Amino acid sequence: MIKVKVNKLKGHEILAKHIVSESGFELISTGTMLKKEYIERLKELGIEEAYVMESEEPSKEDETFDIIKEEVREESKKVVKNVLEKHIYKNTADLTELCDVADNIINEIMSEEEVMEQTTNIRQSTTSDVYSHSINVCALSTVLALKAGMSRSIVSDIAKGSILHDIGLRYIVVPYENADIIELPLKDQIEYKKHVVYGFDSIKNVDWLSDLSKNIVLLHHERNNGSGYPFKNHGSSISEPIKIVAVCDEFDSLIGGIGHKQFKMHEAVEYMRALSVNALDGTYVDLLLQMVAMYPVGTKVMTNEGEIGVVTRQNKGYIDRPIIKIIKDKDGKEPTEELIKDMTKILTIFIVKVFED
Repeated sequence: MIKVKVNKLKGHEILAKHIVSESGFELISTGTMLKKEYIERLKELGIEEAYVMESEEPSKEDETFDIIKEEVREESKKVVKNVLEKHIYKNTADLTELCDVADNIINEIMSEEEVMEQTTNIRQSTTSDVYSHSINVCALSTVLALKAGMSRSIVSDIAKGSILHDIGLRYIVVPYENADIIELPLKDQIEYKKHVVYGFDSIKNVDWLSDLSKNIVLLHHERNNGSGYPFKNHGSSISEPIKIVAVCDEFDSLIGGIGHKQFKMHEAVEYMRALSVNALDGTYVDLLLQMVAMYPVGTKVMTNEGEIGVVTRQNKGYIDRPIIKIIKDKDGKEPTEELIKDMTKILTIFIVKVFED
């Protein structure tokens, strides 16, 4: 571990030694990934130094990469939020700005070839909002379409359709953020499912969107086994681009809490695996999950040996077997020296519990 001035912390460092107040109260526990808001709070409390984990430089193939840069994500979200908040039903002129956002996301992804090859840093959302969800589904769908070898024109149509895919949520009053739709009264479930029709109806006559983009808005909740909506289509009648968006929308809805109670990353991965059996296209689910860190860096976990550790790095191709730093042994004591365990090399270790932040 190394001692660092708090004002030099950038965020996402992993705390190697707990921080206590002058009265001895534990403020932040060992193994916590330092978010920017935590760092600001430490500054407010007058805490000047912290011990963080010092890990070896990861190899290129073990690094994780953001799908799109944070500044691009935030700027895109501002545009999406501004456009959707002032959007009036069938007054579609401003929606062309969202197509520009989609094009920017494609260009950003294609300029970063590591995104196509390595594990991506898909972050757990802290709040449920449809604006971030629109950006995330657009970015994920773009990457999946490129990985699947689709043409640039099809990728463009997918990006534009996916950034608009939930525009119909603007026209319903059913609570869908961090809420399980299937637990709502039947009339609310029916109303919620109308969002795809409302969305499609609002853009069906524009001449600057392709039929594919429009159909993504209408059909992204269809499922291979006929359990989806609005038409209960089966796999053979659902196009490949729509299957891609369906996979990405379902995954981000789980970790973002759109139409679901919010899932943790590892829970969402297991849920997606189950859906890939007959509801979602298994090939595209597999492609997506190859990109995902099941236990993101900074996740605090317990192993089957009773040790508590923190995920410090990923192993490419093994999304459920990361590298962890042990911070407490099975007796609850801190190790006397640094103890790193690579779960691809120690095959008898399994993660049995994930701790809340």
